[in-house]
Amino acid sequence: MAETQLWLFRPADTSWDAAQRLRGKVDLPATEESLAELRQRVARLAEGPTILLHPADEAAIESSRVIASRFACSLTAVPALADPDLGLLEGLSLAEFERRFESRHAEWLASPLTVIPPEGEAMADARARILDALAEILVQRAGQRVGIVLHSIALAIVRDALARGDGSRLWERVEGRSWCTQYVLPAD
Repeated sequence: MAETQLWLFRPADTSWDAAQRLRGKVDLPATEESLAELRQRVARLAEGPTILLHPADEAAIESSRVIASRFACSLTAVPALADPDLGLLEGLSLAEFERRFESRHAEWLASPLTVIPPEGEAMADARARILDALAEILVQRAGQRVGIVLHSIALAIVRDALARGDGSRLWERVEGRSWCTQYVLPAD
């Protein structure tokens, strides 16, 4: 069996992403400016996936359509790829998060997978959900050219898993990193 080529794409920003607010599972559209920037970036890619999977929120769908139009690939929504439900943290800036939930914010930075957002989804549960979906995708699409659109927390979780991380360096997996990362996964 051939190796699997995997592209991880960060979607165009929503207004909350641009304002550096925690988005979680809130369904927001991408900004027009960010979609225009994504179109320019995608146009510069020499190659890409033949199938593209994405969470079912508006920004991910809009971004996936931009990418799919460039590579004429099929689209499939996978709700399990969504960022975690951050409950009462959704919409907060990091400064507001730190001020309102000081100890939980410190835990978010030091040990992200132990965090359980108030009225939200435990980060460890979100990690398991996202990685289970990824494993299923990779088994079903083995040997293919697969693209996955992921918002920042899910993207950090997947990049960390691909780096064989334990979750302790989760935020380093997205900070300052490219909007698109390609991996070649061995057949086994």
